[in-house]
Amino acid sequence: MRELTKGGQLKFLKRAELDKIHFSVLEVLEKTGIKVESREAREIFGEGGCEVDHKKEMVRIPGYLVDESIRKAPKSIRLCGQNKKNDVILEGRKNIFGPGSGPVKMLDLETEEKRECKLSDCENFSKLSDALPNLDFVMSGVSPTDVPSKVIGLYEQLAAMTNTSKHVVLYVYHGKELTETQIKIAEKIAGGEEELRKRPIATFYDEPLSPRVFGCEYVEALLAWCRKGLPIIWAPCPVGGATAPVTLAGHVVQGNAESLAGNILVQLENPGTPFIFGFTPQHIDMRSALTVYGSAECRLMGIIQAQMSDYYQIPLFGTGGVTDSKVIDEQASIEATMSLFTAALSGQNLIHDVGYMESGLSASPSFLVICNEIIGYIKRMMRGTKVRKETLAIDAISEIPCGGDYLTSKHTRQFFREEYSLPDLMDRSSWKKWVSEGKKSLKQKAKEKAKSILRAHEVLFPKDTKEEIRGMIKDKERRLIK
Repeated sequence: MRELTKGGQLKFLKRAELDKIHFSVLEVLEKTGIKVESREAREIFGEGGCEVDHKKEMVRIPGYLVDESIRKAPKSIRLCGQNKKNDVILEGRKNIFGPGSGPVKMLDLETEEKRECKLSDCENFSKLSDALPNLDFVMSGVSPTDVPSKVIGLYEQLAAMTNTSKHVVLYVYHGKELTETQIKIAEKIAGGEEELRKRPIATFYDEPLSPRVFGCEYVEALLAWCRKGLPIIWAPCPVGGATAPVTLAGHVVQGNAESLAGNILVQLENPGTPFIFGFTPQHIDMRSALTVYGSAECRLMGIIQAQMSDYYQIPLFGTGGVTDSKVIDEQASIEATMSLFTAALSGQNLIHDVGYMESGLSASPSFLVICNEIIGYIKRMMRGTKVRKETLAIDAISEIPCGGDYLTSKHTRQFFREEYSLPDLMDRSSWKKWVSEGKKSLKQKAKEKAKSILRAHEVLFPKDTKEEIRGMIKDKERRLIK
C-alpha cells in the first residue's frame, strides 16, 4: 500500500455557499436537464424516475434522485496496482498523482522540439511514471499517431498496462464494443473476471460533452464498464466563456451537474459502483480565445471542487502539474508548482495531467520528471512534523554544550532521514562544485534523469500475455478496418 498525503486545509467557501452550489445543480438537472443521445441510457433514466423526452433526447432528473445516487456511491475506493505495494485508497482528502492521456504532440526528449507522438512514447511515459517515486498511478501520458485511430485506446492500454506495476487509468475513445475489449484485456492481466472485480487494476475515464451532452458512444461505454462494478471517472472539460459560464460559480454548477448526472446513471444501472466525480477546469483567454489551463481561476475552481467533494463525500478527479507554457521555463515551473500545491492542499484526490504543457495540448518527459520533484517537495510539506518527546529533543539539547554542534550527535543520526528530504534535481551544492559539474540547469538534469530511467528501468511483464493482448488488438483492428 502506498503512503498518501492528506489535504483539505485550503478552503474558500462556507457551508452556506456550498449549499447554494448544490441547490443550483439540482435546479439545472431538474428544470434544464441534459441531452442523452443513447436510447438505452434514456430508458435507464426513465425507469429510475426521470422525465424523459425521447424525441428531443432530453432527460430531466428530480433532486431526490441526485441525492440518493450520491449516497449509493462509495466514499472509499481501492485502486489496485498489479503489485499490491502500489495499491492506493481514495477517501477523505487523500491525494494521489499521475499523468494524463490525450495529447498527440510532445517535446522530444533529445531535441526538445515539438513533434507528433508514437506508441513508443506512450510506453516511455508509462515507464517513467512507473519509476518516478512520487507518481502514484499511470496513464499513457500521450496518444499515439502511428496506430489506427479506431483502436487507439487499445494500444494506449497495451502501452500503459504492460509497462507499470501501478494502477492504470484508461482514457475512453470508443463505444461499447471496444470498451468490452478493454475490459477483456484488463481481465487477462488481472487473471480473470473475478480477480479484476476483487482487485481493480484499472479505472475507466470517460467524458460528457459540455454543455450537457451525453454522447451515445461515450455513455454506452460508461454503461459497459459500470456493469462490471469497476471504478469510473465521469469528468467533463467545460471551458469557461466558451462551453461553460464565465463566472466561476456558474462554471462549477454546470461541471458538477454534468458529472453527477453520470453518477446517477451508473448507480441506477449498478448500485454501489465506485464513482469518481469532478471536472477539468479550463477557460478561454478573452484576448486570444485560446484555452487556459494554468491560471489562478482554474486553481480556484479546483479548490471549490475539493470542497464539493467533501460535501458529497465522493472521491474527486483533480488536476495538477500543468502549464500553459510551450517550453520548460519559469512560467512552466510556477504554474506546475501552484497547480500541484493547491490541488494537494485543497484535498483533491486523483490528481491527473501531471507533466502537461501548452494548455494540455502537449506533454514532456523532462517536465514530468520535474513535476515528480515538485510533488516530492509538496508531500514532505504535507507530511508535517511529529511533536513528541523524542522530536522535542530536550535530552539532545541538554547534552550539547553551549557553542557546540549537533552534527555527530546520536539524535541527529536517529532522525535526519525522517526529518530532512533529499531532493534529486534541486541543487544544494557549492558554487565551485556546481561549476565543476557543468553548471547544469534543472531542465538539463531532468532530461538526463529521464534518459537514465528509460535506459535502466525494466517492468517485468509476461511476454506471452503481452503477445496475446497484442493479438486481441490486431484481431479487433482487422474487424474494424477493412
